[in-house]
Amino acid sequence: MKLFVNDLTVIDSSVVYADRGIVGESWIVDLMLIGDLNSESMVLDFGVVKKQIKALIDQLVDHCLIVPTKASSVTYVKDAHSTWVMGNRCHEATFFVKGPAQAFCFIDSDFIDEATLSTYLEGAILSQLPENVKNISLTLRREWIDEPYYHYSHGLKKHSGNCQRIAHGHRSRIKVFKNGKIDRELQEYWAKRWEDIYLVTEEDIVDAATLSVPALELQGERFIASSYESGQGMFEILLPLERVEVVNIDSTVEEIASYIARELAEQNQGQMIEVHAFEGVGKGAIAEELIGGGL
Repeated sequence: MKLFVNDLTVIDSSVVYADRGIVGESWIVDLMLIGDLNSESMVLDFGVVKKQIKALIDQLVDHCLIVPTKASSVTYVKDAHSTWVMGNRCHEATFFVKGPAQAFCFIDSDFIDEATLSTYLEGAILSQLPENVKNISLTLRREWIDEPYYHYSHGLKKHSGNCQRIAHGHRSRIKVFKNGKIDRELQEYWAKRWEDIYLVTEEDIVDAATLSVPALELQGERFIASSYESGQGMFEILLPLERVEVVNIDSTVEEIASYIARELAEQNQGQMIEVHAFEGVGKGAIAEELIGGGL
């Protein structure tokens, strides 16, 4: 017997890609369980599926930095005292991230894609299910988007949950309206501006010389460092300037929507700008801004 649940959850994480560095991703998760009927004439109760399996996915990969441990350009340490990851295949893909162990997901692979991540999750989850469940199949898929979008990574130090992790992210669409009409040109402009971006809150910028020793070899004028302490512990990140936008906000989606609206209104004075900023799949915030007079 096969039991399926489509759209079980969305994974919002950042991934280490050899040629792109740290990239925010969002994957929709579809689930299929294969097994025998239990004493309740079920493979598994849907309530258990939605609660237990979703919780396992959240624990294993959601809001983590997902790292391919066999990638030749990646160096990492994970032990009881320190967890950090560094990549330097090329300048644009160079990075250093340090944080608590639970902020990372290490997978024994040369690269990370939907199939690799699905296989990892299937193995980790199956052992936690009742014996009558013989197999599990997870399908990860990106949201189909027929308009401009961007990948962004960030951390929210004030957040009480896993959003405080300094390297997690999202693949997000962007809608921009000018005077009530969709403006594809402005959408494409912003999607290009934030292509594979990392958002650094201005007050979290630190001198790169204060970071942990492994990061010191990456220092230089073309890098920017950020660090903060939150409920889960101390976090550090170092990235190329070209991959960063420094913002004077906490990078919540509400503040992001307002930030984009203000930036675009400054460039289009006298025009009413409305921004729909998405945080991953199917959720986000709306902000309006008018600078320099009415219509």
